[in-house]
Amino acid sequence: MRVSKNQVKLLSAAVAALFVSSAYSQQVITLAPSATGTATGSRLYAAEIGTGRTAVGTNIVQVNSQLGVGTSTNQLRYLKYTLSNDGRFQTAVVQGDLTGVANGGNGAGLAASFTPTVSLGGTTADNNVIFQITTPNGANITDGVQFALPGGVNVAGTTSTVAVTYEVYETLSAAQQGTGNLYSRASNVATFGSSYSFKVNSATLPTQIATAASGFKNFNSGATGSAASNTVTAVVGRLDLGLASTAPRLADGTTVDATSLFGTILGNTSVTVSGDFAAAASNTSVSLASTNNVASTFVKSATGTAVINIATAAAMVNNAVSYVVDGTTAVGSSGATSTYTVAGSFIGRTGYKNTSVAAFNSGTITRDGVTLESPWVAISPGFTSRFFLTQTSGGPVGYTVTIRRKDGTSATATGTLANGTSTRVDVVDQGAGTPFLLPATTASSDGPYQITFAIQSDASVTQGTYVLTAPGGAAVTNTPLYRASQR
Repeated sequence: MRVSKNQVKLLSAAVAALFVSSAYSQQVITLAPSATGTATGSRLYAAEIGTGRTAVGTNIVQVNSQLGVGTSTNQLRYLKYTLSNDGRFQTAVVQGDLTGVANGGNGAGLAASFTPTVSLGGTTADNNVIFQITTPNGANITDGVQFALPGGVNVAGTTSTVAVTYEVYETLSAAQQGTGNLYSRASNVATFGSSYSFKVNSATLPTQIATAASGFKNFNSGATGSAASNTVTAVVGRLDLGLASTAPRLADGTTVDATSLFGTILGNTSVTVSGDFAAAASNTSVSLASTNNVASTFVKSATGTAVINIATAAAMVNNAVSYVVDGTTAVGSSGATSTYTVAGSFIGRTGYKNTSVAAFNSGTITRDGVTLESPWVAISPGFTSRFFLTQTSGGPVGYTVTIRRKDGTSATATGTLANGTSTRVDVVDQGAGTPFLLPATTASSDGPYQITFAIQSDASVTQGTYVLTAPGGAAVTNTPLYRASQR
């Protein structure tokens, strides 16, 4: 059998139409017949689409409704369709875009029979169109009408919902002024939401503890509650980066999936980690685990940043943000908590917007320590009250001491304990150059006192003793300080 060239062309067109219809699902908006009903057919589109005006539902958007009014033979009515939030017609409206359709409003009505004419509006610069219809045989309230928007709806941006309103008027002037409609129904056409979710994968932020026993150069990777993966690696965040739980659609109506989003947009995505990186081992010390990435920029300082380019197309689930230290530099500062943040930057493919996620807390690093408390200490003439403190962390460590008086008031002081030797701290000044907590005269508040030492050294390497000495030099009491966590 011979096939003509015209038949070949027709066949090719039919095949092409089949592929288009299967690739792009048509959007049908069905308005509720009653004011208490719910319209259907609104779609969630990706907020990242469009760098200017963009058409959504690019195949066709159809709006179905019942006519909403009854008419007699040859009676005129005016049907008005309005798009909200600066939505416009992607293709100029023609009279053939308004037709009758059975069950247009989910009811039992027939297709309305009418002759339409475009009276006003409907150009690509307009957001509304008014049709004049004539009903040669009259029409029922429940008869259905359908308005087709070829090429979809042209939107100005993706920050505001775009809706369509259908109204019926008795006169053209009333339709122009938008007053006195006989019937009106509305529905969202397009709402917008992010295609991706970028967040901390944890109800509790990861916390690392730099150990005093190492001079705060390493982490307690084996301790309960620690997220460190080894002694020189802190985990300062666990991130999820993947598709949104409700996947939006691309402009053409197809659903966003990992291939369409992460295969294009995420190839240019970066995560910025900020915090104290003064102890970093190298310029690649900050990374995302199990992801093909590199730190493209890195500043080794107490207020540093690491920008990590994400090179994989796969989503990240519970991806650890690792910080590797050199093992020779103390992490953080005495008594302070170092907080780390992450931010995301997403470079859109052609026709898609660049988006970002503002910095949010992802994890912390603190230093461990021990709190030692004394019994109540009384000051007696000729007697000397002293504390002897020893720590073997490998370097000098600081302490903060709180002196509580019997009247409920308190005072604080700070000092440093040397490594491996006993440091003496007198309760009152003995005039010997030794650290002391109170002046030589305590007449204004003569005690007793309760003393608490908060020492930046862990309990396994720190000891403390209170010694009361008689005038002759003999020790009257020798009492170990107890740890606040064990009293």
